[in-house]
Amino acid sequence: MDKRIMRTRLSVFNAVFELATEKDLDKITVVELCDRAGINKSTFYLHYKSINDCFQKCFDFFMSKVLEFGKDIDYTQTSLAPEQTVKKILDAVEENLVYVERFKNSMIYDSAIKAVKEKFIAEICDANKINIKDNYHEVAKVTFLVGGCCDIIMMLSTNFNREEVEKIMVNVIKRR
Repeated sequence: MDKRIMRTRLSVFNAVFELATEKDLDKITVVELCDRAGINKSTFYLHYKSINDCFQKCFDFFMSKVLEFGKDIDYTQTSLAPEQTVKKILDAVEENLVYVERFKNSMIYDSAIKAVKEKFIAEICDANKINIKDNYHEVAKVTFLVGGCCDIIMMLSTNFNREEVEKIMVNVIKRR
């Protein structure tokens, strides 16, 4: 993808999450979003059909990053020795802490976090060939793992103490 396109989309993505911390999505206008992103309306409409298309694509981008990460989680290894997976998760959180905070503080958080967790659970289960019919207990463990880790990260993201969060997550995963 062209660097200008990537830069524009990143500017819009950042602007959407910044504005979403200030007001409901349905109150954000294209003009306001363009001003915040530092682009003009014609550039906006080159990339998006409408403001709702923009919001959907921004959320899809955020979800794709989460799901991309889920493909790399080896559930069997995580359940036996969670330290490496927790380290990878926290590395990703630290690299994206600004976005995690913006997401957490946005008006879409309450409605979107459930979808984020569900898709992340599905991605881990698919990548590890775990299904609810044949592996109910394992799917339940993945569900608690993802839900607990997401909640810990979101709850502690403002005062992110990596060592403390790592210890909590490893202890939660090791409980059987």
